[in-house]
Amino acid sequence: MADPKATPISQLPRGPQDDDDQQFIQNILKQMNNDNQESEQAYQEVQQNYNKQQFAVNHAEQHAINQKKIMEQQALIAQQKAQQGQYEQMEDDEYDQYEEEEEELPMTFVDKLKREIKAPLVFFVLFFVLCLPQLRKVLSAQIARFTQVKSLELYGSSFILGLVGAIIFYIINKFLIKY
Repeated sequence: MADPKATPISQLPRGPQDDDDQQFIQNILKQMNNDNQESEQAYQEVQQNYNKQQFAVNHAEQHAINQKKIMEQQALIAQQKAQQGQYEQMEDDEYDQYEEEEEELPMTFVDKLKREIKAPLVFFVLFFVLCLPQLRKVLSAQIARFTQVKSLELYGSSFILGLVGAIIFYIINKFLIKY
């Protein structure tokens, strides 16, 4: 049931009649290896040429890009400095304007009275507290531990109370009372 158009096996050409099959296969493999090596060498040459061209182009392009970036950075720095200068100028203007507004506000009689009465009121409260008999007795007892002279005890306690009062008054006026 063979196909009438099919070629019988006996009529098929056999490889070279001189060499044995093993040598024939070796020749084919050698030829394939040579072709592979040649194609790899050609590929490497093409790749090297491409890299050289790419490097030459990239080097010039990279240099241009670097120059552009440097110019952009310099422009950005200049812009930031200009903005900072404008900001500082605006701050100075706003501060001057605030001072002018502060000076322009008219003070009412009550505001003036509050402002003027703060320091005497602080002095009065300090004087009252420092003149309390209990505080004087405690201070005199502490001074008596160091001396037996009664007049030194009296004048020493008055001096120390005056010094403490002056220091407290200065601190309150300087840091707590805002004019």
